[in-house]
Amino acid sequence: MILTKKTVRVKNAVVGGSDYTRFIAIAPSSAEDMRCQMKEAAALGEAGIEIQVGNLANISDALVVLKECKDDMAGQAVILNLDTTGCDAAASDDEKLKAAEEAAKAGIVDIIGAEAFASETYVAAMKKITVESGVKLMLSYINFDGIASEDEIIHTAKAAETKGADMVYLAYMTKNDPDVIVLGYAAKKIAADNLISVPACIFPMGEVGFQTRILSERCGNNFGFYHLAEPESGLFESYAQYQAMHEIYGGCEKIQSKVQFNMGEKHVMGGKRFIRCFMLKERTKNDILEAARNVARYNPEMVEWRVDYCLPMDSSKFTEDYWKNTLKEIKEILPDVPMLMTFRVKKEGGKTWYPDALRLKMACALVGTGLVEYCDCEIDNDIDYINTLKDACVKSDTKFVVSQHKWTETPGNEEIAATFRECVEKGADLPKFYLMATNYDDAVRTSVVTKKLREEELDMPIIICAMGDTGLITRTLGGCMGADFEFIDVTGIKGGEEEDVRYVDQLAEIFEY
Repeated sequence: MILTKKTVRVKNAVVGGSDYTRFIAIAPSSAEDMRCQMKEAAALGEAGIEIQVGNLANISDALVVLKECKDDMAGQAVILNLDTTGCDAAASDDEKLKAAEEAAKAGIVDIIGAEAFASETYVAAMKKITVESGVKLMLSYINFDGIASEDEIIHTAKAAETKGADMVYLAYMTKNDPDVIVLGYAAKKIAADNLISVPACIFPMGEVGFQTRILSERCGNNFGFYHLAEPESGLFESYAQYQAMHEIYGGCEKIQSKVQFNMGEKHVMGGKRFIRCFMLKERTKNDILEAARNVARYNPEMVEWRVDYCLPMDSSKFTEDYWKNTLKEIKEILPDVPMLMTFRVKKEGGKTWYPDALRLKMACALVGTGLVEYCDCEIDNDIDYINTLKDACVKSDTKFVVSQHKWTETPGNEEIAATFRECVEKGADLPKFYLMATNYDDAVRTSVVTKKLREEELDMPIIICAMGDTGLITRTLGGCMGADFEFIDVTGIKGGEEEDVRYVDQLAEIFEY
């Protein structure tokens, strides 16, 4: 962690010091709801609790409960956040100032939160209350419209400090991968260059920001808010979901496979490296070779050739020789780069429908060249199809990948485990399961189940990830849950299933892994 020039000491925590500070956020709808949530949040043992008042009909309800629970919170900081941006709360500025003054005088809060860009009179009055009472002021800016630029974020953080903030909290709706990059670089630059002197948190809202929140301290943030329960809006995950993911990914350390494949001098499948597999998905020979030359510029560790993208394709000897020669030319461009050859069936995400007999014949012919290190075969193929392709792989010393894809869902934990077992039973040297995460829980379950399988059952290298916005971290840091490589592109793809290499590089730079 980068220490800030000015730290904020609240109870047992030093915000802006050497340790990242976590606060549990609650958004109660009533006094009774607040009592229950505060008790549950306090038991988690984090640095403190943030009470967001936007769902309360009367702010005074929060003060009543805080007075009741004062002794229970003796060792934990209390943040009364009066910023109601995006909420339905009808409290006026005068009501918020009255609540802040009463809470500060009663000694029941340690930090008061307010909108940084409310009226100057309001912000000045809030600052006066906090200074006179010794309470700290957190000024926040919540933007649901998205991110403009890195400079805009930095300017906003500086402006909030100028208005008297002891802590600065900025939250932006992240709508796509580029938003994550802009926000991450802004947070990192603010911290690294000491652009403001007080502790700061530059936080993303929305599913695509899940990875940033999990790795928040790694991009320079001093503190963060983690919601006790997942809000219905889906803007944030629950604390339990965050905690489960941070335990797996927080250290950015890959789990190695007990069985490893040495494929050349630089390539160890299942070892210390989470391997990048570049994809070739062009349709004509000339375009494929041009793409291979483009990929070569990135010093690839591995490539996948998606043969189902190729045109023309028939069962003639001419066509077979044509694509075998294409394979040879790819390997001349990418010498010593292991290849995964995939002739994907249409129902599993293949680009073009081809008869099974043609797919099998072409796949066996390409494997038979001895130029293919890995060969993919879908788990739902006819067993004779699977066995025939497996035999061809054995003869050519090619590792056999058995794969399954769920493009619309993440199945139950038992089905995930059973699918991997079936892949192994059908002869996989390397089982693969791609899932679609439709919510935070899907990404969490994929990560937790995979790590358990890796540690307790699966000795060989494996391929797994959760597609979708919430699954981003399983694709970029999948090695932490036990996966051994990721698929990336060089065509500027903006996430969802695989990422562009430039985006992957930027994430690695931001989070330092």
